[in-house]
This record gives sequence, structure tokens and C-alpha cells, in this order.
Amino acid sequence: MIQSLRAAGTGPTFGYLCMCLLFATWPAAADAAPKAPRRAETIDVTENFSLLAQQRPWICPDQQANDTPRTGWSGGQAECAWQNRLRMRSWSGQGGLTAASCVSAQAHWWVWARTGGAALSSAPPAWRTAWSAHSLVDDGAAEKRIVILRRLANGEWNATEWRWSPSTRAATRRWQEGRWQLLVARAAQLRQAPEPPYGPQEARTLRALLEANLGTRVGEAGSHTWQWKAGGLCLAVDAAGLGLPLMQLPYAVDDSRLEQRAAMQLQLARRYPKAMWLSTFSLVPTAPQAGGGAKFYALWLEGAVLKGQLWIPTRADGPLVRLRITTAVPVAPGSQPDQAVVERARQVVQGELMGLAVRWTDKHD
Repeated sequence: MIQSLRAAGTGPTFGYLCMCLLFATWPAAADAAPKAPRRAETIDVTENFSLLAQQRPWICPDQQANDTPRTGWSGGQAECAWQNRLRMRSWSGQGGLTAASCVSAQAHWWVWARTGGAALSSAPPAWRTAWSAHSLVDDGAAEKRIVILRRLANGEWNATEWRWSPSTRAATRRWQEGRWQLLVARAAQLRQAPEPPYGPQEARTLRALLEANLGTRVGEAGSHTWQWKAGGLCLAVDAAGLGLPLMQLPYAVDDSRLEQRAAMQLQLARRYPKAMWLSTFSLVPTAPQAGGGAKFYALWLEGAVLKGQLWIPTRADGPLVRLRITTAVPVAPGSQPDQAVVERARQVVQGELMGLAVRWTDKHD
């Protein structure tokens, strides 16, 4: 056709026809070619503050006081965005236990993360040794807060805190909320699932009591371990659970007899022949009209370890709940423990046992 038009010297020119054919086939060619995928936000917003804020952050003009655990971790300089309404602080360190520490650096950071706000009541008080990451989201106050603590690929630990004061302008606040929710979603992914309840009811109650007794103090729990700091001492649960007593112990306080306690003390002395008894097997004192069943305790020293144990009989000849707390008493080589140090440790351990006994009465009896 093009050749005949050339020969006739009429109609559209050759160049014009080529252009028409090119535009006629362009949509088909465009549809046939693979489309370039849209670039998604594949970068973790918890690791890229610029991506989260959608702007280049700056060093905050007002740096907050160093209110974090002094565990040798580095970092902590606050960065800001959104007219200083969005703040981020991050720290990194080796984590774990040191030779002189009672609990890990992560446990210290966990207590700091739980300080203040609604997160304090919703998060487990004790850090779990099995956790490789955990997070807290506190949206209950005017200033929103997120804290994430996790182990990095290089083995170090990282703690990061974000704070957001929403804008007073509705449109800006909605946009900021969308960005903040990306952070909330990522924090939820890094949060460990709650531990399912397991074991008999008495054992579950005992674990709950240990959590409640810890409160805001630094503590760490493993599958079979529990350690926390109190009165300058490192306390550990040496034995906890259900079992049978050396002899039958009464549940009712009125059924407890002095001769029963003396017989129990005799059996304990035979079981621990090298023990120095600081408090013999005794009935836990209770306030008038306190209610609840009888509970018993004893404290003794074996070498350089002070031990305090609680025995809790349950109703209807149920299992006996036992809990033993231990702590090391500093002793110079070749010498005996200092009596003042031993007495101080006895007071601390006995106070923990009494507190647990009262909580059991309130929550279980």
C-alpha cells in the first residue's frame, strides 16, 4: 500500500504513515510489556527512623536525662521529627549476665521499659530467659510510647524507645497516626505470646504470686528458675512446687500444735545435719481476723548459703505447696559468716516469705 501511494504521489507521505502505524500499535506493546512493580516499604520502620517519619530526623534540641539502666550499653541520643513531636532513643550492648550480676542486663532494661503508664500493669513483671525480643505499647496517656527490646543478628541486644505527641491539627494527626500504627504493628510482631497456664491450680497460683511479689523490682524467670534482687541481695527460688510433707500438716490454724512443729523441726534437723537454724519450723504469724489456712516457715544457714522455706497446706487434704528461697552470704575464705550480715540476710528472706504467705491468703485461701 505504501509503495502504491509513493508511485501515485498522492495521499499521506511515507513518514506520516509510519508514525500512524507506530501510535496504532503502541497500546498493545505497552500492555504486553511487564509492568514495573511499585516499590513497597520493605525496610523495617523500627530500624529506619527516616522511613517511619517520612523526613530526615534531627538531634532533639532538649536531650532527656540519662534515666536508663547503667549496664555499659552505648547510645541514647534522642532524635526528633514532626516538629519535635516524634522522638526516638536507642541503646545497644552485650546483654546477658556478668560475673557479679544477679539477673541479666535485659531484665534491668525490662523494668525500665515497664516504668509508668498502662504498660506497667499489662506486662509480665519478670523478664523471661527464653525471650529473644519483647515490646511494650502504651497508648493510655496523651504522649504515646513504644519500647522494643531484642537480640540482634550479631548477638548484641538493642533497646529502642519511641514517643509521640499527636499534632493538634486533625489532618496532620491522622497522617501521623497512620505512620505510628506501622510501628505499633511491628512491635506486636516482636511481642512474645503469653505463657499458657500449665500444671495444677496450686502451682499456677504460686507462679502468679511470685510475679505479684516481684512488683517493680528487677527479676528474671526461666523454665525452672526465678531470681530477683531485694535488699541488696540476689534471691533465687531453689525449690517450688507441690508434694507431700515429711509429716501431715494441718490446714486450719487452730489445729496446729506445738508438738507437731517440734516433730517437724526434728525431721528437718535430721535431713540437714550441718544446718545452723536461724528460725526453727514455726507457724507464720497472722493478723487477727486475717482468715486463711495455716502456713509454716523455717530459715537456716548451710555453709555460705542462707535458705528460707515456706510450707502451705491446702484444703481438703490437698497437696502441700512448698517454696524455698536462697541467697549467698559473703564469707571470707577460711572464716565464718559475719553475724550482722547473716542477720540482715535473714530479715530480707523472711520478709519475702511473709509477703508471699499474705498474698497466698488474699488470692487463694
